Amino acid sequence: MSNNKRLLSAEELSAFSAQLALTVKTGIPLSESIMILRDDSETPAAKALLGRILESLELGNPLASALKDTGVFPVYMTQMIEIGEASGRLDQALDSLNRYYAREHNIAKSVQSAITYPAIMLFILFAIILILVVKVLPIFNQVFRSLGGEMSPFAAGAMSLGSIISRYSVAIIVAIAVVAAILIAMRLTPGGRNALSRAGQGLFKRLSRKMASGKFASGMALMLASGVDVDKAVELTLPLMDNLDMHKRVEALKRLLETGEAFSESAVKTQIFTGMEARMLTLGFKSGNLDSVMERIAEDYETQTDERMDNLISIIEPTMVAVLCVIVGAILLSAMLPLLAVMSSIA
Repeated sequence: MSNNKRLLSAEELSAFSAQLALTVKTGIPLSESIMILRDDSETPAAKALLGRILESLELGNPLASALKDTGVFPVYMTQMIEIGEASGRLDQALDSLNRYYAREHNIAKSVQSAITYPAIMLFILFAIILILVVKVLPIFNQVFRSLGGEMSPFAAGAMSLGSIISRYSVAIIVAIAVVAAILIAMRLTPGGRNALSRAGQGLFKRLSRKMASGKFASGMALMLASGVDVDKAVELTLPLMDNLDMHKRVEALKRLLETGEAFSESAVKTQIFTGMEARMLTLGFKSGNLDSVMERIAEDYETQTDERMDNLISIIEPTMVAVLCVIVGAILLSAMLPLLAVMSSIA
């Protein structure tokens, strides 16, 4: 854990929740639990953060307030711990938070893997093509001139493009660096992260929808297991919905619940859940096991998200390799075939 003003990562939140839940279950008072975690921390930043929490607890503040004062814990977590303290189910709330943020961390890793590999392949693709048009084709051109021939229009065009890239290489590098800096800056601000998130949602609509549905189910499972009633759980889950489409659906669900309609029917009407999930939800609501059903739905969506990520990567990898082969082959053949023709005429 860090001691700056950035929100803690899902991995850090999951670890903190798991460790604190373990000490709370053994009956150790909260102050002693935080003290144990502080003493076991390996970094000065983590020790300082836990020290601030401990000081607040020793002043008589509840845990939720102590976490909120640090400014590095998300509102969702502080709200759920506040509910857990009020209901006497703090250990259950911490366990649920551990599972929730562990799931968030796994999804984030899957997204990162799905983006990183194609980005590396794309970089390699451009690097190889750049070497061909900037270094290799000019050599072929010199050979053509020495033999009294001409390059094909395609090869000549590619070489001209390489000359332009060489001439303005500094400007191109600066432009790429500026774009990269803008993207990094956007990731550091809430507005920028939202803009990038919306762009990703537009590019991968089905995947984004599954992730949003899983996030809703996970949040609902956490709150229902902590003793929160359905209406309040939906209200608290709404701020978690960073997917615009899902946010609108949860808002519609909230309005239907306010009119007195049953949760399972409202969730089906707003199409938050469809098919098998909708039937599971109806059965869970009737049997009084809605929290367990929500947890199962969240796990199903996590599995579907991982499978879809793997499918995307399995499609992108051979596609980019095929594109690379076609482009490189086209460039080389456009230069070599005319060269072979010229050499054959000379022979």
